[in-house]
Amino acid sequence: MKIPRGSYDDEAVAPAWLPISDNAGRPLKPVIRCACGRLTGIGLHHVHADGRVTASFAHPTTGWAGETSGCGFHEMLELDGWTGGDFPPTR
Repeated sequence: MKIPRGSYDDEAVAPAWLPISDNAGRPLKPVIRCACGRLTGIGLHHVHADGRVTASFAHPTTGWAGETSGCGFHEMLELDGWTGGDFPPTR
């Protein structure tokens, strides 16, 4: 699923990817706004230079401790317009 670049001001665009950068202005791995509107990090995912995100993005309805947390959205993502480079997964 190709998702657009969003902005922090327009919460109506969801799902979307949101750019972030470090203090020197260098791009970092983006944040994802889920289909339900919640912002999530994707540290364990690989963002490829062409915008593909692997593995699949999931916002499960049940969290690690059994709490209800997500909306169930689960898709393979591609970041439309991504030019931020390659970001391998990090722990």
